[in-house]
Amino acid sequence: MSGALLQIGDVVAAGRRVEDSADVVVVGSGAAGATVARVLTELGVDVIVVEEGPRVPDEALRADVYSGFRSVWRDAGMQVAEGKAFMPVLQARCVGGTTAINGAIIHRMPEPIHAAWVREHGLGDALPWQALHRVWDTLDRELHVGPAPEAVRGDNNRLMERGLTALGLTSNPIRRNVHDCQGAARCLQGCPTGRRQSMNVSYVPRAIRQGARVYATARMERLETAGGRAAGVRGRFVDPDGGRAGPEFVFRARRAVVLAASAIQTPLLLARAGVGRRSGLVGRRFQAHPGAAVLGVFDQPVRMWEGATQGHESTHFWHERMKFESLALPPEIGAVRLPGHGRALMRQLADYQHVAQWGVQIRAHAHGRVFRGLTGRTVIKYGLTAEDVRLMKTGLTRLTEMMFAAGAREVLPGLTGLPDRITSPDPMRRLTELPDDPRLFHAIAAHLFGTAVMGPDPRTSVVAPTGEAHELPGLFVADSSVFPTNLGVNPQHTISAVAWLMAERIADAGAAGGLAAA
Repeated sequence: MSGALLQIGDVVAAGRRVEDSADVVVVGSGAAGATVARVLTELGVDVIVVEEGPRVPDEALRADVYSGFRSVWRDAGMQVAEGKAFMPVLQARCVGGTTAINGAIIHRMPEPIHAAWVREHGLGDALPWQALHRVWDTLDRELHVGPAPEAVRGDNNRLMERGLTALGLTSNPIRRNVHDCQGAARCLQGCPTGRRQSMNVSYVPRAIRQGARVYATARMERLETAGGRAAGVRGRFVDPDGGRAGPEFVFRARRAVVLAASAIQTPLLLARAGVGRRSGLVGRRFQAHPGAAVLGVFDQPVRMWEGATQGHESTHFWHERMKFESLALPPEIGAVRLPGHGRALMRQLADYQHVAQWGVQIRAHAHGRVFRGLTGRTVIKYGLTAEDVRLMKTGLTRLTEMMFAAGAREVLPGLTGLPDRITSPDPMRRLTELPDDPRLFHAIAAHLFGTAVMGPDPRTSVVAPTGEAHELPGLFVADSSVFPTNLGVNPQHTISAVAWLMAERIADAGAAGGLAAA
């Protein structure tokens, strides 16, 4: 069968169940799922990709935040982790997954993390270091990975470099998967020019050209089994706007089913299928990179809306579990961080062109849990430890020092217990006197891990180091839910590389007769 992308508008007229079969059915079209499809189809494996969200064409993307959130963000950006403080959890729901709304930041897994996975989590030679680098080299080439060029860096990024240099801290232009970036600063709303090489632009179309069938607006509801093996998936097409249910679908897998639906949705699907009961770890050990930011006000215009959304970073303090990044936000979101209300807030918005924003993300120690609530809604329980809060305090203090070193006339720390505006770093010293309470600051959770962890022992892990579920042959998990720990850097390249190696093993096993037809 030739490749195609179909969604609810293409199938609803038929008004009947949609059926299809392939060697491998992949659930999810983000960094993991699209990479699996890219590898398998080019090795001659027949593939179906199932994606809950819609395909959103470039021309449908708008500059305003509401339109972007409504069309490509999960729960319109309202998904939160519940703890002592509520924390937004950033995810997309569209073809391409979260690669379609992130800042295009590319990092390879730090070698100390890989060493810990091998040494402490029993992964042995399942993810050989040289094999990962082989894949990363290919990803870099195919996805046009390179440092943000000077032409699109913008003053938000340049000022951050100035502040870091003034403090004697190492930094660099961010390596991004962008081909001829136009500097629209609209990564979070969906790239309007199609230059970011997110999976909806790169590997999904490539897999379709090789024969993959991609079914979008298709919500998987149940895993199918036969003969003690994973044998396919079933669910319904769903209207992404009103939530109206459309035709049922049944997609059968002759060799394997690959879950690549993220560290939030994958454990929910596993739990519904009863997979992972022996370890009791499905949905547990949820980890993330919480992030917070400060705003700086400069005499010269900054115009965050010009240049790369995220173009400069520092891993100088990575060994202390923190990383710093520039981050341009549109006024609709930036206004949330501006103090005051009424006319005072309007005056600040009128001066928004002078505002810069930089953030810190931490490699938190906190573990949380993901599960389906009694009403059927997704519940994420996650709260920072006191140590994590202290680390965030340190990061925000350093960000403030960077702002003033770059020439800011004032900084808006956005911290409970401190002034709304400060004109030197000195007031930040009071942070040590404040309680280690996550409600002190506004934080978001990005880069999600660990809810279906991999390992050699079925009693302490959900999937084997190969990615195959301990309790159900033919079922693989390829996304970051299998990661034993978080990384401390942006994970897209690591997710893709791990998924790539899993896909190669699936293809090799099928060619050798190791994956029996269901």
